[in-house]
Amino acid sequence: MTKVKSILVILLLVVFSASIFGAGKQEAKKEKIVLKYYQYKPEIVDPLDKLVGIFHDQNPNITVNIETVGKDYLTVLKTKIASNDIPDIYAVQGAANMKSYVNEGILADLTNESFMARVADGAKPAVTYKGKVYALPMDMAGLGVIYNKDLFKKAGISAPPKTVSELKDAVKKLKAIGVIPFGVAFKEAWTLRHMFSMGHAATVMPIKFADDMNAGKTHFWNSQMNKVFETFDLIKANCNSKPFESNYTNETTMFAQGKTAMMTQGLWAMKNVRKVNPDINAGMFGLPVFEDPSKARLMVDVDYRIGVNAKSKNVEAAKKFLDFMTTKTATEIWIRDCKLISSIKGTSVDAIGSPVATDIKHYIDTDKTYPWGYAYWAAGLTSKIGPLMQEYYLGKLTKEQVCSTMDELWAKAISK
Repeated sequence: MTKVKSILVILLLVVFSASIFGAGKQEAKKEKIVLKYYQYKPEIVDPLDKLVGIFHDQNPNITVNIETVGKDYLTVLKTKIASNDIPDIYAVQGAANMKSYVNEGILADLTNESFMARVADGAKPAVTYKGKVYALPMDMAGLGVIYNKDLFKKAGISAPPKTVSELKDAVKKLKAIGVIPFGVAFKEAWTLRHMFSMGHAATVMPIKFADDMNAGKTHFWNSQMNKVFETFDLIKANCNSKPFESNYTNETTMFAQGKTAMMTQGLWAMKNVRKVNPDINAGMFGLPVFEDPSKARLMVDVDYRIGVNAKSKNVEAAKKFLDFMTTKTATEIWIRDCKLISSIKGTSVDAIGSPVATDIKHYIDTDKTYPWGYAYWAAGLTSKIGPLMQEYYLGKLTKEQVCSTMDELWAKAISK
């Protein structure tokens, strides 16, 4: 009997210990975690706040704090990296920067994460380096010429121009009805980076160009760039007054109000436009820089990527947030509220409610696109071309000097 009692006591102790251990594990699981998420898109702050709120409701022990910095994003991120204040989650701008972060050991490998299976295959090359995936691509964005379809119709322009001659004719017809052909934001250098890259991409194979630049085999200036600058000059000669005092908000507002008929921008610009004019009838076409209509393509690539700091003490919690961002709930909010084309399989552009998105999808489906050339440039170069184009438009640099300066900056960037 004593032996039986002893066994019972031991069993009770084992069960009690197991329950205490299990409770301890539960408590550990409920440990409060705060994730820092650093990103650069001010126009999606509200939808992101909504998304992190839903994520927190589903995971009460995890709080995601978002910090948004616009035009100085890369500079501030570089400072954070240097001071070892790297966020747990951060937006990764461009393939060159992604490679740099991987080499520094501050981007976690996401290759075998289950949520990556939900990503469209066409979006994966932009987040792949040496055969491994290092970021979650959130959307496929198109860069081109956004235009007001009603103003085009009023001016007697039957179809979007596909050649420089047709673009010049469209400019003439728009001016004849008292409409400013192009709205610009030369005050903000990044808008000129996009415009330059659209033109330059038509003269090269953008990804091969980056590889050749790294190998010292090519240059920014080529025999076709003279014609490309003709389009750049056409835009400046037919834009809003005081272009160097005009910012992004002014550019999108003028377009929304019907004061301008075109702007070289991405799909994201329509979010601002529709706040002012929700019923605007707009579309998008590829920037013409030659007389060959097949060269008038959209630049389409992954715009927004988010990665996980490999040195974070909360890597698994950060991956859990990325997993959430690929769910049906999250992608529906992303499409509907951010007004962006999701890179997640099985999604549609219908919820965006914009013919611009439909046009981009058509260019993608018919393979009439270039990749975002500047996204593959050497690290740090994307922030250089805009100021150089400002100098060109102010008459301080020639077009050849813009390109030769980029050559010099590239050589310095890869020699470090």
